[in-house]
Amino acid sequence: MLVLAIALAMAFGTTLASAQTLKEFDVAVIRPNRSGEQNTGRNVTVRTLVLYGFDIKDFQLVSLPAWCNSERFDIEAKAGVPGTIDPEELRPLLRALLESRLQLRFYRNTKELPLYSLVVVKNGPKLHPNTGTPGHSTDWGNDHVNATAVSVTEFGRVLEAQLDRVVVDDTGIPGAFDFHLTWTPDQKADTSGPSLFTAIQEQYGLRLESKKGPVGVVVVDRIERPTEN
Repeated sequence: MLVLAIALAMAFGTTLASAQTLKEFDVAVIRPNRSGEQNTGRNVTVRTLVLYGFDIKDFQLVSLPAWCNSERFDIEAKAGVPGTIDPEELRPLLRALLESRLQLRFYRNTKELPLYSLVVVKNGPKLHPNTGTPGHSTDWGNDHVNATAVSVTEFGRVLEAQLDRVVVDDTGIPGAFDFHLTWTPDQKADTSGPSLFTAIQEQYGLRLESKKGPVGVVVVDRIERPTEN
């Protein structure tokens, strides 16, 4: 049996391999966390679980009750396969858990929201094709994005975490690239480094254009507190 620390996988986005496609966990244990501790792997909110399970950002989640933002839980789940589970395969398992144990009912919709269009600047892109470095990886912070062997679309998805908006790839550029983007965070106004928007243009020949467009959202009709087991 495989024990999954759900929040740990969510926090680190670890790329792992699984033996087969799963639809739900064999066993799941959910307990309220009253410790007040902030640690990786446990003490997660339902909001965090929903965002990860549906692979959406905060602004794409509608009508979630307030307790889902504040009350915290420890979750341990088992899946009947040897080895480990890829984070992308974890998402449908987590959605199934939310539906069965928290009675989650939802529907998908679209809203007209602000977003960014990623386009090529007049002088053309300055991308770095992947040189064969093995692995497909990303990491980011408030002043950098490092990504290996990713498409421009995937690069845009990583930028969403910094911009709090959907980023639409309108470059039309195929292929896999390596990115090592650095910029100066807004709070460091006393330094002369570039902003994120300037850095993307200078380092990769791409530009973020602000506009409005349809954005997919998840609307919660019903969700209940899980019973302790």
